Amino acid sequence: MNRLILITIFALSTILTEGQPVKIIFDTDMESDVDDVGALAMLHGFADAGEAEILGTISSSLNPWSAPVIDVINTYFGRPDLTIGNVKTKGVYRNSSYAKTISEMYPQDIGLGERAPDATRIYREILSSQPDTSVVIVTVGYLTNLSYLLQTQPDQYSALNGMELVKRKVKRLVCMGGRYPLQLDPAKWGNFKPDPEAIRHVAGQWPTQIIFTTGGDFSNAIHTGTILFTDKAEKGNPVTEAYRIFLRGWNRDYHHSSDLIAVYVAVRGHEPYFRLQTEGYFHIFEDGTQVWRFAPDRPSQHIIGEFAEGVDLADVAADFDNLLIRGFG
Repeated sequence: MNRLILITIFALSTILTEGQPVKIIFDTDMESDVDDVGALAMLHGFADAGEAEILGTISSSLNPWSAPVIDVINTYFGRPDLTIGNVKTKGVYRNSSYAKTISEMYPQDIGLGERAPDATRIYREILSSQPDTSVVIVTVGYLTNLSYLLQTQPDQYSALNGMELVKRKVKRLVCMGGRYPLQLDPAKWGNFKPDPEAIRHVAGQWPTQIIFTTGGDFSNAIHTGTILFTDKAEKGNPVTEAYRIFLRGWNRDYHHSSDLIAVYVAVRGHEPYFRLQTEGYFHIFEDGTQVWRFAPDRPSQHIIGEFAEGVDLADVAADFDNLLIRGFG
């Protein structure tokens, strides 16, 4: 096949896929912090706008109220039948200020996380049914499920093992966690340090592109959620109520945007707000602390921990806030 034919095929493929919704699997801990709630609301906003197709929503937390909160949000935004999976064996349990309350206040039929099917089975079932290199996984929680996925064996859904299935079906992983350029505090908060073995495995073995989005001062600079407490948001919605519960005592009506950044990047990419660092790789230490090393380069790993030049943070926050309420009503 000559070069001209290859270029023509590529151009035709681009035309056919342009404007198609991004196929997303959303993996969240949905317990210790409330930005997971905002991130899932944003993802539903993207889906309502035709920019994303939500294939599944998965909990990486052993907190039994994590999966039902996911179900509450999916139900509220008109997608009550979205598949929900939950980590089943070794995993992380953390308390939540809002999860049990939200699960009991709003309609959901999953009950508790124990009733949700195993996350790895859901991953394999969804991925096997999708076109090759078509799925974007965005994880805003622990990497436990993805580590287990890579270790799975052939089953009724696919003759491929986990590594082979991911390599064939997943376009990229957008992974929220860590700090740029480094985080050496061993305290077990964040998404990496509660299950360091999982993030070390995924960062070292994931067979397609990874874009890491980071927290800390970077995500703290984007104040989102204020719009939830205005008349632009539908009254009595679970997203506002979760933020209200979580922010009680903080004397503010906004929060950081760590998980929201990851969803934005998964659907729209890093432009126009963020700078993509393409050289280097995330070195994860045994305790889950990390440093971005600029050499040697790993072409499959990118990271976002800085804003693009000239970005107005108020514009970013306004865009995110509008996406938070896009699906309301």
